[in-house]
Amino acid sequence: MDRLAFIDNKINQKIARVPDNISIVTPGDMIPAQIQADWLILLLCRMYTEHGITKRRDQLIKDIEHQDCKTWFAVKEGKPVASAALVAQTDGSREIGRAVSLENGVGGLLMMMAAKEHLSTSASPLVAEVRVADEYLGVPSGEATETICLKHLGLTPHALVPAFNHGSPVRQEQFLFSSSQPLTVAETVALPEDRHSSNLIRSTAIALAENRFHKKIRVEACSNHRESLGWDVVMTSPFSVALPSKKSSANLEKILDFTESQSAFTLLPIEARPEAVGAITECLNQGFVPCGVDRNLGEHGHPVILLGKLRANTLLAPIKINKDVVTPEEALAIAIIDQAFRQKLRVW
Repeated sequence: MDRLAFIDNKINQKIARVPDNISIVTPGDMIPAQIQADWLILLLCRMYTEHGITKRRDQLIKDIEHQDCKTWFAVKEGKPVASAALVAQTDGSREIGRAVSLENGVGGLLMMMAAKEHLSTSASPLVAEVRVADEYLGVPSGEATETICLKHLGLTPHALVPAFNHGSPVRQEQFLFSSSQPLTVAETVALPEDRHSSNLIRSTAIALAENRFHKKIRVEACSNHRESLGWDVVMTSPFSVALPSKKSSANLEKILDFTESQSAFTLLPIEARPEAVGAITECLNQGFVPCGVDRNLGEHGHPVILLGKLRANTLLAPIKINKDVVTPEEALAIAIIDQAFRQKLRVW
C-alpha cells in the first residue's frame, strides 16, 4: 500500500469513530478568516497557555485570507475542540502544524486530512516541527503527534531543536524537524580535523540526519586554518538565527550576547564546506550543540549543519520519544543531542 492510500485508509478509520456531536470544518467550508484565527488562537491558548501565534492575530488573518495558512477544525456545540493547519514556508514546502485536540483522536484526523491535501496536490515537501516534549506542568506530551507525523505520514527527522516555548511557567521544548522528502544530491560534509569535534558531530547531527539522504553521506576532515568570518543576525523571534558572513565584522561572542537578549534559543546554520570548518569549530568552542542538518542543501551543495545553544538558566521540558516511530540509530542520536543541551545548561 502506498503512502497516500495508507493515509486515506487511516482517515476513513478515524472518521468512523468521530462522535455524532462533532463536525469537521475544512478550508473548503469558507469560514471567515477572522473566525478561523480566533478559533486557532483559542485552542492554542487552552492547550499551551503561551504560544507565539497568539500575539500575531492580524498576520494570522492575512495568512488565512491568502491561503498561506489553511486550517482544519473539529467543532462541538458551536465551539472548536481541535485544529490542524498547513502553513506555507519560504522554500515552497508546507508545514503541518498548529495541532491541538481537546477530544481524543480528532486532532490526528485533522492532521492527516491536511497532510493528504498537500501530498495529493503538490510535489513540494510536507514538513513538520514535531513536538517531542513529555507531559510537564500541565501541558500534555507530544507522543500522539510523533505517531501521526513520523509513523503514519512517514516524515523523516533531520534535527532535534529546543526552538519553541510553551506553558506557564514558560519552558523550552524539544522538536524534531522532519520532512517527507530526502536530500538527493550532496557534496561532502567538511568536519574539523580535531577528533573530539568530528566525533561529536558524527554522533549527533549526522547520525540523526543520515536517513534523509539517498546516498550515504561522505565526510572529509579539513584544516581549521580558513578565512575568518563574521556573523549576521537574520532572525530573533520565535528564536534567534545567525549566519556566517564575509561582510560582517561582528564576532560570535558579540552576536551571542545580542541574540540571547532577544530569545532563549540561538540557531546557527552552517554549510559544511571546507571554508566554514573554522566557523564550526568556533561554535563548538562556544558551547553550541550540533543538533541536525537543514532540510535544504547549502548554496554550494553541501549539507547545512545546525548548531544550537540555549541561554543559561533556561527551563527545558523533559523529552519523550516513542521508540516505535524512529530507528534505533535515530533514537540514540536524539538522546545524545538532548543530553548535550541539558549538560550545557548546567555547565555554561
